[in-house]
Amino acid sequence: MNKFQVIFAAILLNLFLGDSAWSQEENQPRSENVQVLNPVKQILEPHDKNIRVDVQNDGEQIIIDVSFVVPVAPQKAWAVLTDFENIPQFNPGILSSRVTGRMGNHCHVLQKSITKYGFIVFSFESVREIKLVPFERIHERMISGNMRKMEETTELRPERGQTRIIYHAVLVPGVWMPAMVGDVFVKQEAREQFQTLIDEIIRRERVKTVSR
Repeated sequence: MNKFQVIFAAILLNLFLGDSAWSQEENQPRSENVQVLNPVKQILEPHDKNIRVDVQNDGEQIIIDVSFVVPVAPQKAWAVLTDFENIPQFNPGILSSRVTGRMGNHCHVLQKSITKYGFIVFSFESVREIKLVPFERIHERMISGNMRKMEETTELRPERGQTRIIYHAVLVPGVWMPAMVGDVFVKQEAREQFQTLIDEIIRRERVKTVSR
């Protein structure tokens, strides 16, 4: 899954809108009985505290590490993680996803994604080389797209009848990213992207249970 395209689009929105939004808050009169709400800050609340997200950003390279548990066996989580053609059905940020070539446990996937903020729209396209180690690991490397570098590794580990998913990504954007971005928008967007994944894994498991 190409989660990073949607995350990267949100980062650009933050860079484009963030300074003006924060300055508007600072210029508003304050009162002890009135809470000043900021449109940027309102979306920064954690989506799911059970999804652990760590971000490192030195201004040139962004490293993201994510860990969470899903209540299914690795094989069932794997089915969702590798369902490249149907990603747009459960991830609204992905417009299209198509396998353009496959040989054994290697494939190429072309994806188009989009994110919107009012009338502002950012769209992205990438082709990724994907190497699969069934039920254990997925390694993805961007071979063409809007970023200088994007590599992702997703590991599945059995854990007490469930599956722990460990995600590691290294991103080198095509533009400079302030370090503070990694502490706000990247974490929030990562949580939202993985929450859609968790929701789909659970939804499919419930459908199978009901149909038995």
